[in-house]
Amino acid sequence: MSNPKRTLSRTQAIPLFEAVELRHSSRSYTGEPLAADTRQKLQTFLDSGWEPYPDSDTRAVLVEGTDQTSRIFKGFIGSYGAVTNAPALIAIVANLDAPYFYEAAGYMGEQCVLYATALGLETCWVGGFFKPDEAGRIAGLKQNERVLAVVAVGSAKQGGMASLYEGLFKFGSTNRGKRKSLEEIHYIEDKTPPRWFFRALEAVQVAPSSFNKQPWHVRYHKKGMISFTFLEEYKEKKPLFPGAPNSVRLCVGIAMAHFRVTLRALGVDGHWIPEEEQPNFVATFLIPEIVDDLDTLNGWEEEES
Repeated sequence: MSNPKRTLSRTQAIPLFEAVELRHSSRSYTGEPLAADTRQKLQTFLDSGWEPYPDSDTRAVLVEGTDQTSRIFKGFIGSYGAVTNAPALIAIVANLDAPYFYEAAGYMGEQCVLYATALGLETCWVGGFFKPDEAGRIAGLKQNERVLAVVAVGSAKQGGMASLYEGLFKFGSTNRGKRKSLEEIHYIEDKTPPRWFFRALEAVQVAPSSFNKQPWHVRYHKKGMISFTFLEEYKEKKPLFPGAPNSVRLCVGIAMAHFRVTLRALGVDGHWIPEEEQPNFVATFLIPEIVDDLDTLNGWEEEES
């Protein structure tokens, strides 16, 4: 199982938080290998830099070389086109015998995506249209493990039709175009949340999801409890292939990562409690001490200077 004692510090969370608004999906790459220093930093983070989801058993494996990635991405044609010339990818591996492995995979994977973005790399989540068996063979799977998704990593190709094509699917510098409104993705009980809650909600709003469905809902409860649920109408009735991931729960895990790194960067701490009793609930984030006003926190901008 993942080490439950490894948690994000505020210093570690700040660059991930900054990357939330910078991240976007790129599908065309130059094929240029990762720079040695960048590769080493990314590898270190994949090994031990991300915060594990409770009681989970996931890992991130770096696969390098266009000869390797092209075999995994071969045949991937979807509404956004093919992933081409990626010099590297991150295989998101989960132990299917561990609990909560869907959301744990998304939670871990998006932290890796944000870190890669902070390093100046482009990324793209691929969950349904890749060769999981080939990815697993290259990544080296242990018993009961499966590659649930992969993330393309590298420098994006600029100019020509590739650049034009990518531009069709980028929604401006804030990455908020064609997203659900904040009102659509959250519910508040009878207590007004602190300002930091809405900052974290904005980060959830721009989290990537399968076909941009944003299949999540965030509920602010009393006594410092915030719950994430998935929307039933987006639950898959049939997997794309045997053993394919439940992309709804994986996407909720991605959104939870955005929520967590934002709060941690703002100085608010807490922990996840996986939910099992209610069918649509994924997890509750418990904050032992609610901070009533974001202005009472030390700004992360001040901490950096």
